[in-house]
Amino acid sequence: MASDPATARRRPISRIFHHSAGVIAIREGRCLAIRRGREWAFAKGHLEQGESPEEAAVREVLEETGLEVRVLRPIGFTRYEFWGPKRRRNTKRVEWFVGAVIGGELRLEAIFEEARFLEEAEAQRVLTHDADREMAARAFEAIRSVGDVE
Repeated sequence: MASDPATARRRPISRIFHHSAGVIAIREGRCLAIRRGREWAFAKGHLEQGESPEEAAVREVLEETGLEVRVLRPIGFTRYEFWGPKRRRNTKRVEWFVGAVIGGELRLEAIFEEARFLEEAEAQRVLTHDADREMAARAFEAIRSVGDVE
């Protein structure tokens, strides 16, 4: 029996929620941005079972960039939606922290092509998404209030 195209269009849309976290890593007054394709963003990723957002953020920076960071403070969250396969609506919430680079060696995960430490004005020009530019502004404001983060 052939399926009715009108019925297929009316199928309910499933929703998937993703909880992620990231650190805007600061070294010598600059923030680390990474590029994948044409997109410049910050290191972030999903929380693993039993992991706090802060733990996930630190782990993701290490996995994606090879750098160790110390979280200084939370700076907010971003939320966005996107369509996945099989008509799945995805909602992602990313908890953001600002942190100081305390060790490691810059070594990008294979999916990334480039990394740069950006000054504040440069971050506003280079970052792809408005939400990332907003988090960068919050990160720079936070480190000004903390003082020396190194």
